Amino acid sequence: MGEPQRIPRRPAILDYAQTEAIVGTPDVADSSVLAHSTAWALLGVGDEDFDAEALRRLRELLSTGGVPLVAELWSQSPDFTLPGALWRVYLFREWFHRDPLTVADLYILGLHAEQVPGLEEPIHARPLEDVIHDADALLSGEKRDDDLEDIFTELAHAMRIVAAGDPRVGRQWIDDPHDALAYGVTMRARALVMTAQELERAASRARIGELD
Repeated sequence: MGEPQRIPRRPAILDYAQTEAIVGTPDVADSSVLAHSTAWALLGVGDEDFDAEALRRLRELLSTGGVPLVAELWSQSPDFTLPGALWRVYLFREWFHRDPLTVADLYILGLHAEQVPGLEEPIHARPLEDVIHDADALLSGEKRDDDLEDIFTELAHAMRIVAAGDPRVGRQWIDDPHDALAYGVTMRARALVMTAQELERAASRARIGELD
């Protein structure tokens, strides 16, 4: 018999002790406030709750594999906010890292599709590995707010290309609702296009300094 299949779990949300360890106060445990604070702290932008010491603790958490803990905080944020956009980046990046061959194959197929809705011909796309590398750097705290427009735009284009690479548009890719990545971003090609549109709107807001 083979090894039992590991069932992925949704990333756990920061608990009270972890929150207090990062920001030093229980007052920001409100999920919406903490979602925005951690999102901006990821870019090195502190606030009244994230001083220099709290920023250091957050970066330490991220560097030791704590990105899923923080990302779950962003999951309920609207797509037009920074935490909402980062959540969509996180899901697509995690899907790639978990199943790189599938995503890469769809990307290649999409580049050779007759048409990629939302992108003009000829399509000038970076290698998918480079796009994911930038997403990794963003979620590791290595980027700043000036980088958001380009990263969001390139990821949105990658999502459109991947969606175009699936000849069975509308097919559900991840069909287990208990899967850690079972969200709209990775479950249907059409939803992936919608996510691309959301990231493009976030990129536009970032360009004019209106990304909350």
